[in-house]
Amino acid sequence: MPSPESGAAPGAAAKSGPVSVDRTERPRLIGGPVGERARAIITSHPDAVAIGLIVLAAVGPRVAFAFRPPVFLLRDTVSYFLPAWDLLNGYGFDISIRRTPVYPLFLAGAMAAFGEDLVAIAFAQHLLGILSAVLVYLLGRKTFGRGAGLAAGLLTALGGPLLIAEHYLMPESLLTALLLLTLLTFLTALESGRRRLFALAGLLLGVSLLCKPVAQVLIPVFPLVILVCYRSLRRAIVPSALIGVGLLAIVLPWMARNVLVQGSATTAGALGQTLLARTAKHDTGFDWYDPARADTYERREGIARQIVENGVKQRLSDGIIYRRVQDRFGMTDAEANGFMRQIATKVILEQPGYYLRGTVRMTWQLLGGEVEKLTTDWKTQNARLSRDEWDDRVEYLLSRATDAQRNELDTASAVAGFVQPAGWGPLLPILFLMGAVLTVVVTRFRPALVLTLTVFALLVASAALVGSVTRYR
Repeated sequence: MPSPESGAAPGAAAKSGPVSVDRTERPRLIGGPVGERARAIITSHPDAVAIGLIVLAAVGPRVAFAFRPPVFLLRDTVSYFLPAWDLLNGYGFDISIRRTPVYPLFLAGAMAAFGEDLVAIAFAQHLLGILSAVLVYLLGRKTFGRGAGLAAGLLTALGGPLLIAEHYLMPESLLTALLLLTLLTFLTALESGRRRLFALAGLLLGVSLLCKPVAQVLIPVFPLVILVCYRSLRRAIVPSALIGVGLLAIVLPWMARNVLVQGSATTAGALGQTLLARTAKHDTGFDWYDPARADTYERREGIARQIVENGVKQRLSDGIIYRRVQDRFGMTDAEANGFMRQIATKVILEQPGYYLRGTVRMTWQLLGGEVEKLTTDWKTQNARLSRDEWDDRVEYLLSRATDAQRNELDTASAVAGFVQPAGWGPLLPILFLMGAVLTVVVTRFRPALVLTLTVFALLVASAALVGSVTRYR
């Protein structure tokens, strides 16, 4: 029997063996402090944590992808690259009126920073992709909340279409980052009312416009959103004017340069060729030359229409057709652009219903997108690398895909195909339309109207002026 002074309860002797440990204590003793610390960090620095996750998510696929495929080129690449190479090597900055200066300047800067190599440029553009994912998060956080921003930022970071676009020597990756930065600055200005930020938004819009002229469709978007959010025409005048001043401060000097050098007061003179692409390449159903109406054509117009019609039948690119017309009449770039713009506009006005239906169809195609297969981009390199347009001075920069790169095609395709929003069917367009409705119906989401209008304006402009080109999405 237990002694009275022990005070032990009956059965206590059975517990006199090894002391058992309460396992419920372990998470608190081992994992508890770590978990609490992590929660404290997330709670006190949620944006830093979210941005860190997005950067990590963006870096992974880019490291896995960047050095596997060759750098992708298009026929237009050389017209951006050669001015950059000339500038870097002290030969001036001779750029065609069909091109804007910001992307060639970026190319020159990338080569100066990372080396005179196409892979170095692709590396710089992949860095832009990481920045774009972070900017998407900040935009989403500012408009629909942190959760929406994080989801959008992660999808952007892992998105295959953006990853492939960054590997092209074309201005789309730079334009994407510039537009996102412009929109973020505008929304911050709208929220704070600070006039300097409105002017800065105008400056950034000007830079975006001089990266690709399609950005000019945003010029009416900003004042409209200001008016809707401020609900006062009087209050909207000054912010809108400041955006205009910032825009003109960037654009006017380049327009003045074009007047002096090219004899044309424009930011870029490529509309003639883009309308040709819209009506003779991406939609071949237009009647460019009708023998029954040949007597109604002015002589040069009739010849040009025949050249285009023959080019359509031969499935030539818009660039080749454009140059054939230009060479036939010995025109300058500015003259050829104006001439083809006039004729293409006539062709469109002759079939307005067909043009409008095609524009609606192509806008929907761009909104939905298409799954991008890396094999398509990869297989075209041999043809593009042998183009006559590549000057002998930079031929040493070009190289065909190596055997090692060809062996990595499947791996690179898997990385690029990990997230392909177009493969989700109509989900993405439906989500976009739902978001658009929210920006109109819910007052606190009203500033996000600028995102809706920007996407819509860019897609419609691309479809109307060029066609359903995947990279424009």
